[in-house]
Amino acid sequence: MFLKRLSDLSGTLAFRLTAWYALIFTVSSVLALSVFYYKISVITQDDTDRELAEEIKEFSSIMTDGGGDQVKKYMKVEVESEDEDIFFRLLSENGRVLAFEGEPSWNRIKPAANIFNILQNNKKNVLSTLAHPDFQYKIRTIYGLIGPAMILQVGISLEENEEYLGILRKLLLLLIFPLFLMSTVIGWLLAKNALKGVEEVTLTAIDITKGAYDKRVRVKNRLYEINRLAETFNSMLNRIQSLIKGMKEITDNIAHDLRSPLARIRGIAEMTLVGKSSVSKYEEMAANTIEECDNLIDMINTMLDITETESGVLQNNYEKIDLVKLIQEACELFRPLAAEKNIHLTMNFPDTLEYEGDKRQFQRLITNILENSIKYTEPAGSVFVSLESDKQFIHIRFVDTGIGISEAGISKIFDRFYRCDRSRSASGIGLGLSLAMAIANSYGGDIHVKSVLNQGSEFQVILPVS
Repeated sequence: MFLKRLSDLSGTLAFRLTAWYALIFTVSSVLALSVFYYKISVITQDDTDRELAEEIKEFSSIMTDGGGDQVKKYMKVEVESEDEDIFFRLLSENGRVLAFEGEPSWNRIKPAANIFNILQNNKKNVLSTLAHPDFQYKIRTIYGLIGPAMILQVGISLEENEEYLGILRKLLLLLIFPLFLMSTVIGWLLAKNALKGVEEVTLTAIDITKGAYDKRVRVKNRLYEINRLAETFNSMLNRIQSLIKGMKEITDNIAHDLRSPLARIRGIAEMTLVGKSSVSKYEEMAANTIEECDNLIDMINTMLDITETESGVLQNNYEKIDLVKLIQEACELFRPLAAEKNIHLTMNFPDTLEYEGDKRQFQRLITNILENSIKYTEPAGSVFVSLESDKQFIHIRFVDTGIGISEAGISKIFDRFYRCDRSRSASGIGLGLSLAMAIANSYGGDIHVKSVLNQGSEFQVILPVS
């Protein structure tokens, strides 16, 4: 059980963020401590070098004031007075040892060859660190000229330095584990706090899957990214809830609109079967059934077209379209219907206006609005169609003197299956304007409506210039 919980925990984002934070913090700390240790070791060696250089300077002054004998005497005094393990060796210019003071074991360290020439060329003291197999600790030595032909070698054991640096290394190594532990705890708290908003979104999503569709993530004063996630998640939920509500309304409308043609089909069939019908009656029943089925198929196909257009999954065949020619053809198609109602159909177009889009879609957009304008215009009325363009938009206007639309109806006129009270007596299923709006929106456009009851309506299709 413990291993399973540990395995589950290792797969979480909080665990991985904590691990990365602890690793980066620990590595950074080790690097910082290494630099600190290096600086301390350099400072320690610089202090030793400074001490040795002071010895050379002091013996140079003694050589100037008292000569070689005074130097030899002072060498003995220095060895006896120093607490440190130190030795002094006085050399001639040819490397012969003139005097030595210190533990006899120091004699195992031989003076460097040609040291006089090196000092003469460098014009400064020569420092070096020696490691001798007979000595546990390293030795720091210095050679310096204290007279015209006199060389003094001073050597000191680095025992104290190495013991001090050894203690420092142990302390720094002991610090690594507490630093790793502290970084792990801090990283875990930071990760949990940073992901607290994500956890709340997850819990909300779980509640929604259980049916709590009205639940939302509380937007608090958190980090910008978490607040943005919460706001986006809430917007998505609002959109989904709106879609669910719309789907329910569509389902209700479909059920209502399917009921009537199905009831008519059943009624015709029942009346034909119950009565003593002739062959002609059966033929009439078959014709009526086919007509009603065509209406149902047309309604279903239109609904599918609207859904595909709104979702953007419909594959459009883009091509150059002459909108003037397309609208003229639509007007000529409906001119007989307008003439039958004695409706005066007029147009105002430029010579040509090209647009890139799907020709079949634009035909349906134009014919749906034009058909509505003619259908709901009283006899002896008029319908005016115009097309114009500016630098940004194309405007297609349909102005009629029809029955008009109420203010409440204008806000719902593009909803699926919506039909104004005054238009329910006319044929239609209430999907034409919904499809027209879906097509206009798919091109980044819109349809605006102005209407006054009993005076007429104006539908304006606005499309961005392609």
